[in-house]
Amino acid sequence: MNMVKRTVPATAINLVGFSLLEPRMSMQRFSPSWYNVWEAWLHKKANAKAGSNQWLFKRFGVDSETLPEEALRKANYRDWLNGLSAACTQAVAQLGSKDEFRLRHERNALIYVDAWGETSVFEGANSWRDSLSIDILPKNIVRDYGIKDFTCKLRGERNGLINALRVAQDCLNSNMADNVIICGQFRSFPAMVFSEAQRFPASTEHGQMPANSQFSVERVGCMILKKLPGQGVALQLSDYQLLPDSALQRAMLLADRCKQYLGADTRAVLGITPPAQSLRAVQRKAFEQLPAGLSCVSLSELYGDSGCMNPALAWQYLLQGNITGHSLLSVLDGEGGAWLLENWVAETQP
Repeated sequence: MNMVKRTVPATAINLVGFSLLEPRMSMQRFSPSWYNVWEAWLHKKANAKAGSNQWLFKRFGVDSETLPEEALRKANYRDWLNGLSAACTQAVAQLGSKDEFRLRHERNALIYVDAWGETSVFEGANSWRDSLSIDILPKNIVRDYGIKDFTCKLRGERNGLINALRVAQDCLNSNMADNVIICGQFRSFPAMVFSEAQRFPASTEHGQMPANSQFSVERVGCMILKKLPGQGVALQLSDYQLLPDSALQRAMLLADRCKQYLGADTRAVLGITPPAQSLRAVQRKAFEQLPAGLSCVSLSELYGDSGCMNPALAWQYLLQGNITGHSLLSVLDGEGGAWLLENWVAETQP
């Protein structure tokens, strides 16, 4: 490990407001329909890829009066739309009244992130206004925070939030905006979650798999980013890196890349992977090659899977655990590549 502290680069941006919300309901077990062979087949194949024997879901808008099996498939969209507004309210409130007033009168950019693209058809939206908020931009957030300078919608599947950070980094470093607000949401449509798992590489480990449960958790979040240094959590996103096909070579390359960014003040290396046993094994082998005594945590196994919103779990882990100093976040995207995000948390939060 490098004995010199990792200094915050000039191109870093600062996370000054952050909120990540999930449904209050408990996890519910998914049961395939006896009359839907395709769904049962997807469920079985997804279990094989994840190394699990069942999937548990936590969704917004589940009707408690409906049979659990059907309620998970037909969760109402209104609950998560309200949750996204609440997340923005909480994130903005962290700025304080003075900075909140300033925010509403500065140049603001909004980036909207989701995992599946245009989903109003799946959501059963009953008005064009709701379809607009689901598929394009959340209209109430655009209105309430005076977003006039720049807006965009990013899909990007599991790379959505990371791509949004990259766009925000460019916006702030080019002085195109004073603030960038990122709003994101992940919806756990069971059939789409299962079908996505078919793209992940199969595990090379043989023998009987342990009886594990795979957790899929819907989350909505808001991140407010500024360029002004000395505020919040400083972030620096490295370039995307393609990984070799060999699992062992992937693990070695991930470990070597992390070692390049370790410093004397590095407190933790955090990891994000899609729900695939093969990718979790790669991450685990990479962690084993890092210096002893360094805290290595798989956030996907700790918090469950939330698709494109998974990287935000790193800030939740750091801020809730009061982990200061420098940390790394390694993100496997399931598409043959990886991202590395550096985080600096000051000793005392403003």
